[in-house]
Amino acid sequence: LLVANVFRIRKLARKFPEVFHEIIVKIFNIQYVIHGERHEGTATFYAANHATYLDVFVLGGKIEGSFIAKSEVSGWPVFGQLARLQNTVFIERRAQRAAAQVTVLRDQLAAGRNLILFPEGTSTAGDYVAPFRSSLFRAAEGHVIQPVSVIYADYDGKPMSRAQRDRYAWYLPDPNIAVPNTPFLKHFVSALGLKRCTAHIVF
Repeated sequence: LLVANVFRIRKLARKFPEVFHEIIVKIFNIQYVIHGERHEGTATFYAANHATYLDVFVLGGKIEGSFIAKSEVSGWPVFGQLARLQNTVFIERRAQRAAAQVTVLRDQLAAGRNLILFPEGTSTAGDYVAPFRSSLFRAAEGHVIQPVSVIYADYDGKPMSRAQRDRYAWYLPDPNIAVPNTPFLKHFVSALGLKRCTAHIVF
């Protein structure tokens, strides 16, 4: 009985991040449309585009795996704590640490855990893919790498305008344009009151 309870607790612990993400997605009034099939059966290295902090909740609700994030995230209020609860793998963006970071990720994959990476290294407006800046793909040698796209395409049943998309996407603007990005907290709170949005996840 004790062994059965231990396994039950471990199973619930593994499912917690996925359930938590599903709840957050519902709070933000986002619905999913899935395209393609997610690879299953062996540990997978998912490479996804990145437009907003909401990507973590959207993907986390559909992929059982650990996100790869820069080490600074661990110190962020609230989000840092949430990231640790979902077993995020924190990495340092220093060249001299690259080999050690790759080893950590290889060990995760070898243990059968899926990893989710935003290789652009930053979020964008969502209408293009920035150059990949990560050498961490070396960790996936011998494992499946599956590209994933998240597209916030429809708002309240109609195609989303650029102004509406910016209510979801949170990114640094073009440095050549003197337009400051919306403060995170203000953006986060305003997104809570939005109407139904459709997020397309393309595997």
